[in-house]
Amino acid sequence: MRRLLRSGLFGATGCLVTSSALAYCPSYTLSSSANDRDCGIEAAPGTNPTVAEWQAIFDKVAKGPAAWAGDGPDISDIKTGCDKPKPVTDAPPVFPCEILKAIGHAESGWQQFCVPDRPADQVGGAERTIISFDCGYGIGQITSGMHIGETPNYDRQRVASDPFYNLATGAQILAGKWRAVKCVGDRQPSIVEHWYTAVWAYNGLAYTNNPSNPKYSSTRGVWNPAVGGSSPYQEKVFGYVEYPQGTPARWESVPVAYPNPSTVGTTGKPPDLDEPSCASPTDCSATRSTHLSNCFAASGSGGASGAGGASGSGGQAGAAGQAGAGGAGIGAGGAGGGATAGNGGTAGLSAGGTTATGGTTNQVSRFQPGDDSGCGCQAVGASSSVSDFVHSLVLTLGT
Repeated sequence: MRRLLRSGLFGATGCLVTSSALAYCPSYTLSSSANDRDCGIEAAPGTNPTVAEWQAIFDKVAKGPAAWAGDGPDISDIKTGCDKPKPVTDAPPVFPCEILKAIGHAESGWQQFCVPDRPADQVGGAERTIISFDCGYGIGQITSGMHIGETPNYDRQRVASDPFYNLATGAQILAGKWRAVKCVGDRQPSIVEHWYTAVWAYNGLAYTNNPSNPKYSSTRGVWNPAVGGSSPYQEKVFGYVEYPQGTPARWESVPVAYPNPSTVGTTGKPPDLDEPSCASPTDCSATRSTHLSNCFAASGSGGASGAGGASGSGGQAGAAGQAGAGGAGIGAGGAGGGATAGNGGTAGLSAGGTTATGGTTNQVSRFQPGDDSGCGCQAVGASSSVSDFVHSLVLTLGT
């Protein structure tokens, strides 16, 4: 995914917008005279989903391709387990919805369509696809495969025109990052914190995102979008997970645990990391537990059993009441009969992803919110330097 990070918002440089200023809407479409990065697909007209519609999209994408059918791209299995103690196996991955929602906010502020305010030859008119200057498309800011001549293993037209397909393509890319990195803890895709290194890789497996990089304050603590400041990309995404955006909040806060900073190494490619347990990305004096995603955590409680019918004079006992639908519990039998089990809630369906061809493995998020300048505008890749590019618009974190 990519880049529209503002002071607060799923390969080049750029700047994303924040919650309070949703007036940021680039559309560097194929036909624009300002399209100097070879963006390969024309912006599509459309109406941006409502918050309620986005919630349904995020929750379905989190369940993976078994839930998508033809609504999203194909995704293959990912590895789970790291012999700590779970054995390594292949499984259809699932995606914590909190991670998807936080990345979607960081990348585009949950925008697929908006009325362009740049470049000059695209300003105004009807809502259409948000396209960053370096060809990040839609809510996920999908960049890899979206340039002229590229042929990824997903439908580029649908990335531009279909909010669900765009987000699912971002999940496909994120699954590819999961495959490419070392284990965090016992590598369970339903655990929010186990995506730490994959989220790092989503923005680029580079030293610029290493939490020990001296360009970041060693006492910075958990990144708070209301405060801003300079932090690695994955810490900003985790900061959004802990500090939900919107009124009311668009997702439930998760007080994320972090890996011990002394174990992440000194390069852009971290080794296997132990189970995260630090309450801060820079200090482990206080600890936290890891978290099962709220998408997969709860089953409904078993329904109460119905009361058995009273027997009439000389008659048969009344039939037992059925257990209510809901959790996996078994309702107690009503007087005079046995109970039937309530319908248990099912666990979230799985999702996974193959690495797309045509550059999907190089997908990186460029814009980082909340840097001291107010606009991350950071070059991603092997370089650890801050990009010379400074976006003309200073964006503030938004809901």
